[in-house]
Amino acid sequence: MTYSQGGLIQATDYNTFAQGGSSVNHAVANINTVWGVGSGDKGYGQSSTLSTVAATNTVTATQWSTMIARLNSILTHQSGSGSGVTAPTAGNTITFLSTLSGKITDGFNNRLNFASNGTDATATGSVNTSWTTNGTALTVTRTATFGSADQARYFFNAGGKLIVNFGGTNNAGNSKGNDWVDLLGTKLDTIIVGAYTNSRGGSGGSVTSSNTALGYWNAGTSNNKILELTSNSGTADYGSNKVEVFIKTNGVQGSNGDVGTQLSVILTVTDVAADSFDDAINLTINTTWTKRPPETSNLTDVWGTPTYG
Repeated sequence: MTYSQGGLIQATDYNTFAQGGSSVNHAVANINTVWGVGSGDKGYGQSSTLSTVAATNTVTATQWSTMIARLNSILTHQSGSGSGVTAPTAGNTITFLSTLSGKITDGFNNRLNFASNGTDATATGSVNTSWTTNGTALTVTRTATFGSADQARYFFNAGGKLIVNFGGTNNAGNSKGNDWVDLLGTKLDTIIVGAYTNSRGGSGGSVTSSNTALGYWNAGTSNNKILELTSNSGTADYGSNKVEVFIKTNGVQGSNGDVGTQLSVILTVTDVAADSFDDAINLTINTTWTKRPPETSNLTDVWGTPTYG
């Protein structure tokens, strides 16, 4: 690039800032790769991308102003504040903007950052699974499916999270059932999955394994364990009863570097306590999805709402 103090502004300078060069280049820091369709974990899916300038044309003040407006929207989404770059106005000399290149690089490198989310939306209805066999394991799989691979990409790239809420009903009314309800509803509580991370909403119990550095983008297509949690309640011999949580996606479905239209969260509950008649399991395991969408003050909702199974 030739963009520098005292130099002439060339179309190639502007086009590199806008889309990475004379043709789209997602490997170079630019605005459209973050703001528009992008590729892989780059791209918010917004439609108001920047147009390029022909090599024989002059870069106008309006074009510079539009570029800075897009940059400010990106940075405000990411950090809560814009670039601080003053946009030129028509009729005035367009001066060298010394911080522009660095701010575009910041927006590109920090593309998965977000200052806030939209309002949580809990799915209507939930899935209740009966568990009545002592000394066994039971697996419950919940899957969220986006309308397209790109919608999934945009959702997670812009800071969206999917949450599974866990709970249980002790139909037997006994102490083991109460311990399981506490493990599911209080100690596990929720699993929250983002772009490259996950977290547990509950507290207590004993974490025997945890991998919080897995999310939509690196979950893989086979069950990948993110948490193993035991009751550790100190009640009778229930302390070793455990839950395990896995996540996975359904693999590449589109043409822009996605890893799937689906995110699955898999819960396995294992009863290892010694049992008597009074310890019989008669539990209803409850699971409900919640969507924590990206904010829409700076972005337009292009990700939609998944269907939940």
